[in-house]
Amino acid sequence: MRAALSALFVFGMVSVLPAADPLPRIPATEPKDVAAKFHAQHRFTMDLLAAEPLTTDPVAMVYDENGRAWVVEMSDYPYTDKKNDVAWQDSTKDLPLGKVRILEDTDGDGDFDKSTIFARDLSWPTGIALFKGGVYIAATPDIWYLKDTDGDLQADVREKVFTGFRKYNVQAVMNNLAWGLDHKIYGAGSSNGGTIQTVGNEGVKPVALSRNDYSIDPNTREFEAISGGARFGNSFDDWGNRFLCNIRNPIQHVLLPSRYLKRNPFLVAPAAVHDVAEAGDTLPVYRTSPPEPWRTLRAERYVAEGTVIPRSETNQAYFTSSSGVTVYRGSAYPSEFRNNVFVGEVAGNLIHRQALEKDGVTFRSHRTEQNAEFVTSDDNWFRAVNFVNAPDGTLHVLDMYRETIEHPWSIPDDIKAMIDLESGRDRGRIYRLSPPGFQAPKPPRLGQATTEELVSLLDHPNAWHRETAHRLLFEKQDRSAIEPLKKLVRSGTPLGRSHALWSLEGLKSLADDDLLAVLSDASAGVREQAIRLAESRFASSPAVLAKAARLVDDEEIRVRFQLAFSLGEVRDPVATGALMRLVERDSGDSWMRVAILSSLVDGADEVLVQLLKQTPLDPQAGPRILRRQLAVCVGARKRPDELASVFAALTSVSVPDSERPALLSVLAGLGEGLKRARVPLRTAAGQAGPDVETRIDALLKDSARIAADDSAAEEMRLEAIELVGLDGFAVAREVLSMLLAPRHSTNVQRAAVRTLTAFPDADVTPLMLEHWRGLSPALRTEVVDQLLARADRTVAVLEAIEAGTIPASQISPARRTLLLKHKDAAIAARAGRLLAAEPAGRRKEVVAEYQSVLNLAGDARRGQALFEKECITCHKNGDKGYDVGPNLSTIRHRTPAEVLMHILDPNREVGPNFVNYVVSIDDGRIATGIIESETATSVVLKRAEGVTETLLRANIEAMSNSGQSLMPEGLEKKLSQQDMADLLVFLLGKK
Repeated sequence: MRAALSALFVFGMVSVLPAADPLPRIPATEPKDVAAKFHAQHRFTMDLLAAEPLTTDPVAMVYDENGRAWVVEMSDYPYTDKKNDVAWQDSTKDLPLGKVRILEDTDGDGDFDKSTIFARDLSWPTGIALFKGGVYIAATPDIWYLKDTDGDLQADVREKVFTGFRKYNVQAVMNNLAWGLDHKIYGAGSSNGGTIQTVGNEGVKPVALSRNDYSIDPNTREFEAISGGARFGNSFDDWGNRFLCNIRNPIQHVLLPSRYLKRNPFLVAPAAVHDVAEAGDTLPVYRTSPPEPWRTLRAERYVAEGTVIPRSETNQAYFTSSSGVTVYRGSAYPSEFRNNVFVGEVAGNLIHRQALEKDGVTFRSHRTEQNAEFVTSDDNWFRAVNFVNAPDGTLHVLDMYRETIEHPWSIPDDIKAMIDLESGRDRGRIYRLSPPGFQAPKPPRLGQATTEELVSLLDHPNAWHRETAHRLLFEKQDRSAIEPLKKLVRSGTPLGRSHALWSLEGLKSLADDDLLAVLSDASAGVREQAIRLAESRFASSPAVLAKAARLVDDEEIRVRFQLAFSLGEVRDPVATGALMRLVERDSGDSWMRVAILSSLVDGADEVLVQLLKQTPLDPQAGPRILRRQLAVCVGARKRPDELASVFAALTSVSVPDSERPALLSVLAGLGEGLKRARVPLRTAAGQAGPDVETRIDALLKDSARIAADDSAAEEMRLEAIELVGLDGFAVAREVLSMLLAPRHSTNVQRAAVRTLTAFPDADVTPLMLEHWRGLSPALRTEVVDQLLARADRTVAVLEAIEAGTIPASQISPARRTLLLKHKDAAIAARAGRLLAAEPAGRRKEVVAEYQSVLNLAGDARRGQALFEKECITCHKNGDKGYDVGPNLSTIRHRTPAEVLMHILDPNREVGPNFVNYVVSIDDGRIATGIIESETATSVVLKRAEGVTETLLRANIEAMSNSGQSLMPEGLEKKLSQQDMADLLVFLLGKK
C-alpha cells in the first residue's frame, strides 16, 4: 500500500487519495504498556491513576474536600455527526454526549478504583467548580448547577443558570472554571463569544461576550465579562495573578482588569493580556513522538528526493496547540518548582515547563529544559489537555487520549475522509506527575474538619488545602471563624494572612483595623491584597485612604500598580495627590500609565495643569505620552471649566523652542479628545477667550511649519500633521497635499492621507485621485480604504475603477464584500460587474482544479519573489514581512495540500485572531481590519502592512465579525499553477 501511495506523491502530498486505500494508523497503547512510552526529566514519572473504562475524554477535573475527583468528560469532541460539522456555522444539532464523573480511591493506595457517572447529556463540557455540595459546570451553550441531594452520587438537581455561549468553533469554547481569592468563580471565555442571559431572571440585562473571560458570583449569580479571551486554560498563582494560554501563546498574564478600565471611557489601553513567554512562532518544542500518519508520507518523500528535511520533520516544531496552562503550587516537588508553569502541547504529545520571574508589574518566563521537554511521549495518542494541583501536592495530568486532535476545519477534505476524528472517544487517562521517591498520602477528609481546623489550613504549604479551606469557610459562613481569622491576619505566613483577609471579607467581617494593620505588612503580596480590599472603604474611611496613599513610594511596583488602580474608586484630594505622585514617579512605565489614567477620568485636568506648570516639560516618552492622554480625556469630556483651566495653562506656559514639540503634543491630545466629542479645537479655544484663541492660533501655525519641515524628526512631524488636521480642510489641503509627494517617508505620506480623508469635504476624493499615480502600492491601498470608509464616496471610487484609474485589485477583501452586499442594489450590481464576483461555492471548484499543483516541481527562489510580491504586506516569513496574518514560519509542519487549500480558500478556517471585522463609527465612517487588541474602552484594528487604527468604544456604533479572512480569495487569478508550486516550495522551507 505504501508504494502505491508513494506513486501519487511528488511534492510530498497526495493529490487525490483513493477512498479504498486509507492512510496507515498507529494503534492506541493499552494502559498497562503506556509507562514505557514516557520520557520525563529529573527522574519524574507519569504514574497512571485512572484509564478507560474508569474515565473517557477527561478535559477538566477538581478534587472535593474528601479527595474525590470530579472529572469533566468532553465525549462530543469534535462533533457527533460529520454532517453537522460545517465551518462558520453553529454546531447546534450535535448530540450532547458530555459527562461528569466522580472517581474515588476507596482502598487508599493512591489510584482510583471506583467510578460513578454523576451527570450525562452535557454539551461540550469544559469546566467545573465545586459549590455547596454541588458543582457549576461550563457546558456550551450553558452553565449549569448540578447537585446530588440523596447521596447516590448522581445529580438530581439540574439547574441551567446561564445560557447564550455560542456553540461555534469547538476549539474556541469557554472553559476551565476556577475559584478566585475574592470568592468568585472565573472562567476562560475563549473567542466564540455570545450573549449571556441569566436563566429565570429575565430582568437582568444580557451580557455581550466577545473576546472576554468572565466571572460568576456563585451566591448572587451575577455574571460579569472581564479581561481575557484566550483559548483553553485558566490558572491562578498564589497571589491571584491569572494566566491563560492561546494556542501559539503558551503563557499570558491578564494584567489590566476591565472593571478599572471601564471607569475611563476615553482611555486607549494596550492589550489587557500580556505574553509572559515567547510566542509559539519562535518557541521551539522537542517531541519524541513520530509525525502523525497523515503527515508521515511527506517526510518520506523529502528523504526520497534527497531534500534537506525541515526541522518540523525532525521532531523540532513550534507551539501550535498550547493547552491547560497551570501554575504549580503544590508541596511535593523540590522548591525550585514553585511557580513553575506547565503547559500541554497536545499536537506534540508533550508537557512543557517554564519558570516565572517578576518583570516590573508583570512577569517573564523561560524554559527550564534546554533542547528537551519536561515530559514527552512516544505515543501519538497522548494529549495532555489539562493539569490539576492535587491534594497530594503533585500535578495530575488529564490525557484526553485521542488518535487525532486536529481541528476538523483545518484538514483537507480528501484527508479528513480517511481519518476518524472521533477515534478515542471511548478512551482517556489521568496521571500523577510524580517526583522521585514519591509516596502517595491517604486521601484527605476535610469534609469533617472543624472551623478552627479549616482556618489553620489557610497556612498550609499546598495550595489545594488552602483553597479548599478558603472555599469551605465561605460556604459555611460560620462566624466562629472570625476570631481565629483575625489572629491569622496578624501572625500567619504571608499566604495565610492573604487568605485570612479574603476570608474575613467573605464573612463580611473585615474591619478597618485589620486593613490598617496589613497596609504596612512586611510582605509586598499582602500589601497588594490589602489595597485591593481597602478600595471599597476609601470613601467612608479617611484613615484607610490616608494609609493606603502613603504607599505611593512603596519599593514594590506591584503595590504601586494596584494603588494606582484603586485610587480611582474615590474622588478625594488625598487620592488626587497620591496619583500625582505616582505620575511623577512611574509615568515612564507603560502599564503604570494605564493604571493611573484609569483612575483619572475625574481629576485629569487638575493633574495635567500641575504637569504643565513643571517647566521644563519632561521630554521623555513616558511623561509626554501621559500628558497627551490626560489632554485627550479633558477634551473628550468637553467640560467648560476643565477646558478653561487646561487652555489657560497651555497658553500661559513659556517654553523655549526645544520644548515646543512637547507643548504641541498636549495640544494634539486636547484636539483629539475634542474631535471625539465633535467640538472643533478653534471653537473650544474661542470660547475660552481671545487671549487663548490667539495663543492657540500661533501653536497651530507652528504645527503647520513642523509638518512641512523635512529636517524635523518624523515623530514630531506626525503629531504636527494631526494638529493640522484639526484646523479645517482649507488649511490641511494647502499644507498636507504637498506631503503626498514621494520624497516624503511612507509614514508621513500615510499620515497625510489619513488626515485629509478624515474630512467629509467633497474635494477630498478628487484630491486623492489627482495624486494617485505618484503613490506607492501600499499608499494606494490606504487611499482606497479610507475613501470607501465613507458611504458618500463609494460611487466616486466605482467610477474611478470604471475609468481605469483605480485597479479593481486595489479593493481589499473586506471592502469588496461590503460593496457586493451594499444596501443600494444599483451599487451592489455595479460592484459585481467591476469586481468580477464569483458565484457562491466557487472556492471548492478552484481547490479541485489546482490539485495538479502538488505534482509540479517548484523553485524556492521564484517562490520567494512571489511571496514578497503577493504576501509580504500581511504575513511574516522569518524576519521579512508584516505581522498581520499568521506567521508563515510556523506552517512548515503542514502538508502542501493543507497550505494550498488555505491559500485558495482562505475563508475555510479562519482563526479567531485573524477574522476581519467591520466597525461603524459615529462620525459616519466604516473601518475594517482584524482586531489586534481590545479592552473595555478601546479596539485596535490592524490592516495590511501592519497599519493600525485605534477606536474608542464610546465612538463605535456597531461592530460585526465578517466571518472572513483579511486574505483575499482569487489569488489563483494572479498566479499560474507553476507559480503556486514555487510559492509552496518556498513557504514550506524546501531548497
